[in-house]
Amino acid sequence: MINTLVPKKNPDMAKTQTFSGTDVDLERLATRIETYLQENKFEMAFSKDSSEPASWFFIQARKAGALRTAAGARRSTDITIRGSPDNIEVTVGTGEWGKNIITSAPLFIVPIIGISATLAKLYVAKRFEDNLWRYIADQIKFLGGSASATQTTAAEAPGGVDSRAYPCDYVEGYAGWKGQVEGGNLTIIREKGGKNRLVFKGPDGRQIVIPAQEIREATIVSRRKGLHEDDLMIQLSCKDESGRSVKPIFNVHDDTIRGVLAGINEIAGEDKVLRSLEQVHVTTEVKYCKACGNSISKEARFCSSCGQKQE
Repeated sequence: MINTLVPKKNPDMAKTQTFSGTDVDLERLATRIETYLQENKFEMAFSKDSSEPASWFFIQARKAGALRTAAGARRSTDITIRGSPDNIEVTVGTGEWGKNIITSAPLFIVPIIGISATLAKLYVAKRFEDNLWRYIADQIKFLGGSASATQTTAAEAPGGVDSRAYPCDYVEGYAGWKGQVEGGNLTIIREKGGKNRLVFKGPDGRQIVIPAQEIREATIVSRRKGLHEDDLMIQLSCKDESGRSVKPIFNVHDDTIRGVLAGINEIAGEDKVLRSLEQVHVTTEVKYCKACGNSISKEARFCSSCGQKQE
């Protein structure tokens, strides 16, 4: 059972909340927060400590694509995750884009992940910060037990395996399956080494295996008429075993659908986020124009966007 402490305000106006009794893999929590921020159209950067497993993560985000003032372009939403699997402290505040609170830890730009999901739409409220805190609390709940799962299976596979099964009312739309398949379980299997996958097993023993790299999109849809009207379901855009594009629908229970969607997004995109450091760019190689906030080379004497001379 997860115990949470009442959020507190720090002198810098950041808000901190502590979660205990969680057994959560901190790196997976950080990855899911990055995914959520990308869904909300933020640019991101991150740092983490060098220990294994890491006990400290720092995520920066700023709104992408919007016209910003010179001052606004440098402002960021800063999220710090620290602690241990059973005692997590999360802090959300504001800072300056491109600057890390621990200078010895390099800050990296996060590449855009290769999957589109509608996770952000499930957290619609009046304020972004409220949505973010709700999302963080939800993901800590959904990831409960993930730290132990990785540790206990490390001998069987490098990096561990985390397998989570969710009951389905029905599945439809997969090539070769006629009509709806009533019942069964959808299992999200997270395993390092390119073996992340979804497995659906029907009540008659038949299986669908979808490698994570074949998933292109995960979407929440609602049935408008007929059987199970108004049910929330997950629709995938992916390829089947023959390489054909298919769009199967998995009707998982509404109380777990947020966790299932986040898990699908995680296995499909994690290799392009925290676990692919060789594909990111160190932010210390760039600077930001004081006039327009555009990122430019450290050696540049003039801004490529506005032409302003740099000091």
